Amino acid sequence: MSMHTTESTAEYTSARNLQLLSEVLSIDSTWGRETPLAEFMAEQMRQWGVDEVELVESMPGRYSVGGRIRGTGGGKSILFNGHLDTYEVSPDWTKEPFAATVEGGRIYGAGIADMKAATTAGLAVMRDIATSGRRPKGDVVFHGVSCHFEGGVGTRSLLEAGFTADAGICGEPTDNTIGTVHRGAAYLKVTTHGKQAHTSAKELGLNAIETMEPLLAGMRRFEAEMPYEPHPELPGGPNLNIGTIRGGTKHNQVPDRCEMTCDIRLLPSQDPYDVRDQAERMIQDLARQDPRIQATVEFSEHWLSGPRLPYEIDPESPIATSVAAAVSSIGSTPVFRGIPFWTDMVPLAQAGIPAVNIGPGTPPYSWADEWVEQAKYDEIIAIYSALADQWCNEPR
Repeated sequence: MSMHTTESTAEYTSARNLQLLSEVLSIDSTWGRETPLAEFMAEQMRQWGVDEVELVESMPGRYSVGGRIRGTGGGKSILFNGHLDTYEVSPDWTKEPFAATVEGGRIYGAGIADMKAATTAGLAVMRDIATSGRRPKGDVVFHGVSCHFEGGVGTRSLLEAGFTADAGICGEPTDNTIGTVHRGAAYLKVTTHGKQAHTSAKELGLNAIETMEPLLAGMRRFEAEMPYEPHPELPGGPNLNIGTIRGGTKHNQVPDRCEMTCDIRLLPSQDPYDVRDQAERMIQDLARQDPRIQATVEFSEHWLSGPRLPYEIDPESPIATSVAAAVSSIGSTPVFRGIPFWTDMVPLAQAGIPAVNIGPGTPPYSWADEWVEQAKYDEIIAIYSALADQWCNEPR
């Protein structure tokens, strides 16, 4: 094959992959509205000849899509997992968020880094294998999941529907570095309880906003005092962000409730349930110093829908070394790097599926004029393809 023909083939492949990503980006799948994108992906896979395609209702009215290409037998199976839900679009966008704008080597679009580029890469691998006429020995499985932001609800629903494999790949944005460890999280809701009264007789009430004040200061101290073991790939200690405060009903009423929610990002050495108990004990200590404080500590409903546990797998495990080999096979250098956020590797692992993460995109992940390098998008498709070819043709 001539160099000119090789270049033409590469350009054609890149254009074809960009077209698929353009179609995915054009569908608004903002958190809660994932179904149209799941339906589009299902229809595409059916047209390509994917053996098994199913839409699964993960939460009422919110569908995920699973696909399976059946292997010829005897090989290991692989699963490509990506979420469809994206965050709300900022009003600060200067480009069309639901179109693939290509400028300066970057592709712009809402949710492209977090994580439509990687999800589309998994879909492109399904297309390429299904239409090639050549099947690997092991199955190749695709997850396009809704309800990821609820803690992996979509992934669990697809696993329950039978879309499982011997190993899994998540594609959260890590600039195509390999992630085998990530932080967990505890989403806590702290409520102070007071007694309602009118301002003119406020001495008859108990102001729940005022009794929340020492708790806010206590939580800031708690961030620095939590016990943990440092991790070489996750620099620093736990991170605590106070995200919301709600209290009171009217300016002239003593508030009888005040609610604070916070997000505590944890190291693998920390257990979210232990952290909740530690926070509760800290607040009980404050209440002994100030008997006016009456407070409860619980996980937020958003955390309970899918506990955000930490994750870690041995970088020498078969799937991690296979991913590194796939990266090397396309001429890139594999880099292992810890992930500061939570991924669906947790529900995969809970189902007995060892997983690693590798996907395009760089911090801060979800922002106005969100972008991914086109070269990194093409690269991740090549990595996923090489991995599927290698892994699925190895004997089980």
